[in-house]
Amino acid sequence: MIRKIFPFVFSVFAILILCNCDGFKLPEKLFETSARERYEKDFSDSDEVLKQWKINYSSALQSNLKIKDGTAFNFVNDSLKLNAVGYLIELKRGDLLIIETDNLSPENKIFVDIFPETANTENLKSQLTEGGKAQKIIEQEGFHRVVIQPEIALNKNFSIKMYTQPSLGFPVAGKGNRDVQSFWGASRDGGGRSHEGVDIFAKRGTPLVAVTDGFVSRTGNQGLGGKQVWLRDGLLGNSFYYAHLDSIMTTDGKKIKKGDTLGTVGNTGNAAGGATHLHFGIYTSGGAVDPYPFIRKREIPSHLSASNDFKKTKLKSGSEIKISPDSKSETILSLKEETEVQVKSVFTNWVHIKLSDGTEAFVLKTRFK
Repeated sequence: MIRKIFPFVFSVFAILILCNCDGFKLPEKLFETSARERYEKDFSDSDEVLKQWKINYSSALQSNLKIKDGTAFNFVNDSLKLNAVGYLIELKRGDLLIIETDNLSPENKIFVDIFPETANTENLKSQLTEGGKAQKIIEQEGFHRVVIQPEIALNKNFSIKMYTQPSLGFPVAGKGNRDVQSFWGASRDGGGRSHEGVDIFAKRGTPLVAVTDGFVSRTGNQGLGGKQVWLRDGLLGNSFYYAHLDSIMTTDGKKIKKGDTLGTVGNTGNAAGGATHLHFGIYTSGGAVDPYPFIRKREIPSHLSASNDFKKTKLKSGSEIKISPDSKSETILSLKEETEVQVKSVFTNWVHIKLSDGTEAFVLKTRFK
């Protein structure tokens, strides 16, 4: 009997230790439900309305419509349609994808999902926009699906812009994209190796700054990199390699804040005699990755005017409906007759529509009667 009880007692004791000791705590979010799950649980109106809201969400999860980075559109919404939209967008590892809304009050709930196209959708954790934004650092290259759905009570149109920004700071003070002149994968040593990073050209002595918070894991003067600094982040465990420095201005083990100076641009190591520049690389647990998407600066699009004046719902005969808001994109079908449609969102020159059979597509605004 004692032998049977002991494992149980030991398990309870272990749990108590984990819960009570300062050094060993259960993760706070281990059993936390998503914003969508909490909303559905607390919803007290019609079960049929909630059911349809969930059906529309499931449909958006399967959408294969494609849009590009830096897109702005108006979400057409009313509480009868319970609208939800889903789009595929091609992203690079290291992009910071931002979904930003406008023309809404802070208390309005907008649910957002961002996940790789091939991901299992059974265990998604929808997030709510905060301060009008939802964002996610992209961890794998390829198409990602973005699903946007407002709460049931929201009964107004609003504008959305979907764009990427660098997830890290730029490593050379005062410089930008135009100063990156040698990229990932370029041939080195007559084809004997490929370039595992980017080269950013600047005058000797230009400050080199930390791209993120972390700590200095190593400094030194050796090998191809010459004078070098290795910065390691405390969140993901990635290492950031600064090479060919003229001077090192930090020390091993030092805690670093984003923007702190680590050294200056030079041409030490195998860059000796050449133009002064920083070789910047990123190393993950899986090896080196292309650092350019992590640091590439890019413009932020403007919101479209969130108006409610697009009231047309009938397409002309012969209208071609597309998989993307682009005349050169794949045609899903050509409508043989005038067709009544539901308008789901409005872009600059295109409209996202839904046919009576559930088919969704894009069509030019000029095709409406």
